[in-house]
Amino acid sequence: MKIMITGGAGYIGTELVYRLSAEPEVSDILVYDNLCKGNYNLFTGLRKVPAANVRFIQADILDSRSLRQHMQDMDVVFHLAAKVETPFADQNAHDFEQTNHWGTAEVVYAAEALNLSRLIYLSSQQVYGQGAVTSTEHPCVPDSFYAISKKRGEDHVLRLMQKSPVQLVRCANLYGYSKNLRVESNLNQLIFDAHFNNRISIHGDPDHTLSYISLYRTVEVLAQLVLTQVPSASYNLSHRDLSAMDVVDVLRGFYPELETIFVDQHIPLKSLTIGCDQQLAALLPADTSLQQDIAKFRELFTFSPLLLDECSLAPAVV
Repeated sequence: MKIMITGGAGYIGTELVYRLSAEPEVSDILVYDNLCKGNYNLFTGLRKVPAANVRFIQADILDSRSLRQHMQDMDVVFHLAAKVETPFADQNAHDFEQTNHWGTAEVVYAAEALNLSRLIYLSSQQVYGQGAVTSTEHPCVPDSFYAISKKRGEDHVLRLMQKSPVQLVRCANLYGYSKNLRVESNLNQLIFDAHFNNRISIHGDPDHTLSYISLYRTVEVLAQLVLTQVPSASYNLSHRDLSAMDVVDVLRGFYPELETIFVDQHIPLKSLTIGCDQQLAALLPADTSLQQDIAKFRELFTFSPLLLDECSLAPAVV
């Protein structure tokens, strides 16, 4: 099986490359990325892909000639390439529009021209806007430049779905370790700040609630979409709903002296929760608690300032 991953050197793509390269059924993986975020960690370091079946092309999804050339003969294309600027989802509308809308349009145009066997598109729960979402039939009311651009990209993918096998996955907020870590994502930033600064900041109403899913679970579901038969449709992918205070309480279990600063807590923020579709829930790995997820994340930090401080107080061994 030949697989192409747009945005393959990014936060999600890097871990998906590692996961798929370990599959005997996957003979070729093409990482297609313009490296605009400086994501070079996939290509270096002691951690190597387990098989010699990975190639790399540095190119942009807006380059239609390059895109069609490299999508040709692929069995599956994962379209992960996107502009994500947490927490600046309402700045630089043109950039979001170019990458998330028209870049996705170019991927769909190429898929149509080449009669692609299968496209898997990763979208976002943000297309719903806010509220408690129980199915993909819930109205989409995107309320940021980022969310609008993702919904416009979806419209092209949904058109393709009428002709070719497509899985459109609206994903909850991601957290967890990747070799190309996105520290600025909400939960990752809180974990990092708690670990290295022993201080976190919560902006707005601390009881507002969002849906989350770990990167590990997301990558596993994406891999299983390739390896199993899942109908062509739109899906919601999530794992747990958390308020900011839920996260604070768990972090305080790891860092009892954690300083927590609440900023503008009187300002209400939108809550957005999505239920995971049964077909994807069946593909999720064994359940773990948020405490277990954060504990695993902490193991991958290079050092702990708190532990170093304790060591510095210990008497010297002679």
